[in-house]
Amino acid sequence: MNWKNVRLIYLKEMQGAIRDRRTMITTILVPLIFYPLLFLSIGYFSVIGERNSESQSSLISIVGAENAPELVNLLEQDKDINIVPTEENRVKELIEGDIHLIIRVPESVETDYSEDNRKDPPSIIIEYDSTAQHSLVAKKRVLALIESYRKGIVQMRLKKIGLGHDFIKPFQEQSMDLAPEDKKAGFILGLILPYLIIILIFVGAMHSAVDITAGEKERGTLATLLVSQLNRLEIVLGKYFTVMTISAVSMFLGLIGLSIAFLLPAYIFGEVSVMGVHYSPSLFFLFFLILIPLVGLASALLILIGIFARNTKEASTYITPLYMSAIFLAMISLNQGVELAKPLFLVPILNNSFVFKELLLGTVNGTHILGTVISNMVVAFLALRAAAGMFQKESVLFRS
Repeated sequence: MNWKNVRLIYLKEMQGAIRDRRTMITTILVPLIFYPLLFLSIGYFSVIGERNSESQSSLISIVGAENAPELVNLLEQDKDINIVPTEENRVKELIEGDIHLIIRVPESVETDYSEDNRKDPPSIIIEYDSTAQHSLVAKKRVLALIESYRKGIVQMRLKKIGLGHDFIKPFQEQSMDLAPEDKKAGFILGLILPYLIIILIFVGAMHSAVDITAGEKERGTLATLLVSQLNRLEIVLGKYFTVMTISAVSMFLGLIGLSIAFLLPAYIFGEVSVMGVHYSPSLFFLFFLILIPLVGLASALLILIGIFARNTKEASTYITPLYMSAIFLAMISLNQGVELAKPLFLVPILNNSFVFKELLLGTVNGTHILGTVISNMVVAFLALRAAAGMFQKESVLFRS
């Protein structure tokens, strides 16, 4: 095998990718423009929706209002709450969104505590619709007022027996978060960044991998390449390194675009300053040490599918379950309480997402890193070897 020939194929495919408008759009414009706009739009509309829900008055119906006049008085004094008359069909109106919440007050809610009525406390029932934002906002407002109402009743009962509030609350608790700011930011980044990195790698590589394999079959340009003096393994490696380059560039540009979105105040996580996160050069080295085999793995799998497929449509059909599987494995790391057993760090993609998460939190586990790098390199090598084997078969390259 001649590496000069591999370089020749690589430069040829890279020139073709640069000339291809679609590749440039998916590699440069989408990561740098579309991704920031997408995430900014999500954050913007989430904030706007929350503000709209908070700015509107909550329509509340009270059943048994005469049983708790003090509670009713608290609700009436709140400018964000409007009490509507009680009717029989209020449950239907709640489901349809005409009112936001129903409060049912039992008769004994304000009964003075004594030896004769010692029993389980009565329940104020709050009926709401968990699928409606206005109903959830109304619930939050009402619960705060009910807590004030409860404290008022407790104060009154303590006063009757000559005791102060300190009797039932002998001390106060204070919580102190000792986590450094770097670790807080790393925790939030560790939840979303590994997931996004894996998506960016596959999205960046899919179009180019299909275009220079199955796409060349459709265009008839693959036959011209095969009759040259180039070794077929050299052709596969040249195409493989092309896909790796495009995937890596697309991923890095995507991360830059997402960083822009994270740093702007309009984004829902705008308070998380990525610029304030400080990591050592050795940690960055480990991050990229794990990243490179992942890019190689994704590129090898996509090249394998592209060579096997008859055309671009068939290749897209085969790539879809692979892409969905990658997303599923990456999503597992989004769960905060999930920890992988050591054997699972040999599962590609899944291991990457968890090791990325560990590094962002400042944890360096040599066993996990080594297992991740080795497993990804082994699977990438096997996929690349299978692709090279298929490229030797005329029945695969020219089947219809």
